Amino acid sequence: MIVLLLLALAALSLVVVVVSFIHLLCRESLRIKARELPSLEFYKGTLQEKTGLDAEDGALTFSLVRHFGLVALAILAMALTLMAQRPLWRAVIEAFVLSSFLMLSTSYVAPRFLYRHTGGYWMLPFVPVLRLFVLCSRPMTAMLDFIQSLADLGDNGLDHEETPTAEEHIEALIEAGKEEGILEETDSRLIQSVVAFGDKTVREVMTPRPSIVAVSADCSLEELRALVINEQYSRIPVYSGSIDNLIGFAHVRDMFELDAQQRAGRNVHSIMRPMRCVPETKPVTDLLREMQRDSVHMVGVVDEYGNTAGIATMEDLVEEIIGEVRDEHEPGVDVVPEPGGAYLVAGSFDLDNLKHLLDFSPEEETEATTVGGLVTEWLGHVPKPGECADRHGIRLEVVESDDRRVERVRIRKSNGQPV
Repeated sequence: MIVLLLLALAALSLVVVVVSFIHLLCRESLRIKARELPSLEFYKGTLQEKTGLDAEDGALTFSLVRHFGLVALAILAMALTLMAQRPLWRAVIEAFVLSSFLMLSTSYVAPRFLYRHTGGYWMLPFVPVLRLFVLCSRPMTAMLDFIQSLADLGDNGLDHEETPTAEEHIEALIEAGKEEGILEETDSRLIQSVVAFGDKTVREVMTPRPSIVAVSADCSLEELRALVINEQYSRIPVYSGSIDNLIGFAHVRDMFELDAQQRAGRNVHSIMRPMRCVPETKPVTDLLREMQRDSVHMVGVVDEYGNTAGIATMEDLVEEIIGEVRDEHEPGVDVVPEPGGAYLVAGSFDLDNLKHLLDFSPEEETEATTVGGLVTEWLGHVPKPGECADRHGIRLEVVESDDRRVERVRIRKSNGQPV
């Protein structure tokens, strides 16, 4: 009897090794970037077709068979030790040690060794056995599918999600890449920025009208020179009459190529270059392609009424992907950490940056694109210093503002209770 148990134990161990091996192949083939070993190539090219299961169904089926095999191994190990007529406590310990050794060696060590050091061709004689396992496990997999269907029905439609969008698929791939160690955190953020870039409009990336540094076409070149020295911009928008009538831009190189005598008596219009305008609803991807094609570095942005909403530069578009690129003269700090986990930011601080700062994303219906705009939208008016808004786990406190806009805001996490 003991001999029969030993033979059964050996045969079952072989079966568990084979099943664990193909289960490993199924799982590895589902990985985004698996090592292309000969055994995996053999599975994808031959074995998958012969078993009649794709990798996802195969992983479930052979996982079930593998677990049943491991349970059977433990039972046989216990029976073998009890047949030796030893004290019960000793039989239990021996059964535990033997079954642990068999489980570890047959379901982990041996399959991984075969995966790395064989081509998998030795699996061909076992194909009929694998098909039998597939056939026998179908009632169990069907029952699991049925239970899953009942669970889905039990949701009463509350948790049903729409079909994932292409962006959501990309996000899932990024997360999987991070888990597998393929993507670093900086790489994943860059990819996420590129994905988000495609959904934005010019209004979300432009320099808004209040922040525009512009000059009248009638101004002298000496006035322009003083403005350039003070503001440190290489391109200055030019308007006629009012800022709502942008007619071009002045490039500082054109001005500095003239000496003082040549600049005397000339106005900005004499060196002005043409500048086109685009609607604020234009997709940024379209604008980027057009600016690349036409070698344009600055465009005016107009609203639906034809008024100037802002300007957009090539730098604005690039910064949406790779992050802010500072010039030497620009201040180096946008975010000032404060005690207690608070941050002091400018009212023009981009809302997208709050995702990385405080893991906060505004609601989809939010129209504001800056922190100052968000607190104004929440309160329904231009807030005064000291006013606060507390929603969705984030607290915004106005530190500095005027009659028209918010200049500085203190941000911190909150308990979600309205102020």
